[in-house]
Amino acid sequence: MSDLCLVDGHSHIYPRPYVDLLKARTEIPRVAEHDGREYFVIFPEEEARGPGGGRPFDATYTDLAEKLRFMDDNGIGRTVVSLGNPWLDPFAGPESLELARELNAELASYEQRTAGRIVGMGVLPASSVVDGVQIAAEVAATRGLHGVIVGRTIAGRRLDDDALELLWASLAELDVPVLVHPHYGAAADELTGFGHALPVSVGFPFETTIAVARLVLAGVLHRHPRLRIVASHAGGVLPFLAGRLDAGWRSDASVRERLPVPPSQSLSRLYLDSVVYHERALRAAADLVGVDRLIYGSDHPFTIADPAANLAALTAAFDGDMRQRVAHGTARRLFRLED
Repeated sequence: MSDLCLVDGHSHIYPRPYVDLLKARTEIPRVAEHDGREYFVIFPEEEARGPGGGRPFDATYTDLAEKLRFMDDNGIGRTVVSLGNPWLDPFAGPESLELARELNAELASYEQRTAGRIVGMGVLPASSVVDGVQIAAEVAATRGLHGVIVGRTIAGRRLDDDALELLWASLAELDVPVLVHPHYGAAADELTGFGHALPVSVGFPFETTIAVARLVLAGVLHRHPRLRIVASHAGGVLPFLAGRLDAGWRSDASVRERLPVPPSQSLSRLYLDSVVYHERALRAAADLVGVDRLIYGSDHPFTIADPAANLAALTAAFDGDMRQRVAHGTARRLFRLED
């Protein structure tokens, strides 16, 4: 256990009503049941394993008491928890609006139920952009909700889609932090043969890289300087590609028409989590955005989560006040967590 007061800004939960929706699905993503046990099936390769394929899906995914136990075991004082992927992407019909409200009410309740140790992030409906704007306003007005989580698309539209402009403007005005998180994985056809190891370790961060790069090149952050975007898994490989994105921007006049300044200027305004497991990667993230825009994360309850490795990387990469800011200071400020 660490002597740091950790605030976990990247953690997930699957409320049982949401799990029931996933269990009713016959296509991925879904939750399968075999011999009385549940399995989370995201990738086609997991589905191909037949009955019992996927990853064991136990109480650590669904139970608030298990989340608190994990926090206690790993020196985490507070957690900002979000609905795990695939969010409401598979439920894009008109029911998506009410589903978002129901799930957000559940997530908002955690703050009171845990005496403030666990607070929630809201989820947006997949039905339409207009519904998303409405839910964003409700999230901003709801005690216990401190942001929203999105994937590489919102209401079926990529993050650079002009149709999302109203939503970005609303989220910026409302000052609602947005966590961008992967689900589908990039280059899925090239990452088979190794179970879910390659999809989650390579496909996921590259999915975030592509989604946020599109957001930046489209000028979204430039037009909305108050918009607070948290790129999961330290922004994928964006800390290493910032210079190359600038070079690509300089080489194409059509891109400069959409974004009048180098992409690295917008990239430096991102917030990044620390779910990279290594001090060198953390230093690269800090070189891009500064320690005042880095937050500790665990990625619990997924099997790739390794809070001890993340903490070791944090303590090796930073010391003194810098370490404290990454451990808890930035997250407290970003999510407006009361002491």
